[in-house]
Amino acid sequence: MRLQQHVSDISGMLVASVLATASDAMVYAILILFVVSADVFTVGVAATVGAVVGGAIHYSLCRFWVFRRFEAPLPSSLALYLAMSWLAAAGHGMLTQWLSGYSDVVIGWLVSKSVFWILWTYPLSRFVVFYERSSSVDDS
Repeated sequence: MRLQQHVSDISGMLVASVLATASDAMVYAILILFVVSADVFTVGVAATVGAVVGGAIHYSLCRFWVFRRFEAPLPSSLALYLAMSWLAAAGHGMLTQWLSGYSDVVIGWLVSKSVFWILWTYPLSRFVVFYERSSSVDDS
């Protein structure tokens, strides 16, 4: 793969991630203000719900705009993305919950979100979920 393609994928993925994370943050903030403060959910549950909302937005942007993998079968790419996202959401929720015991909930959320994007979401999105697989069947 050419360097130009990597730069394009990373740039697009960053934009998709920022938009998805902004949505995630809005959901998280609303839940913190109205639901966690009323002791209905924990901070970790709020972070997980926000991450799931952001994940739906992120999948759509990555599949159809960033990586343009229209040819990839929807069931398999969606299944891979859901597995990646659910594990990221659960891990993000647990890490945010743990970090909130040592810092402000916003700082914990930002640190957790950054760690999961760098070490989990970007690499798996790029090289597993939306990886362009070459066909093993010749067009003879």
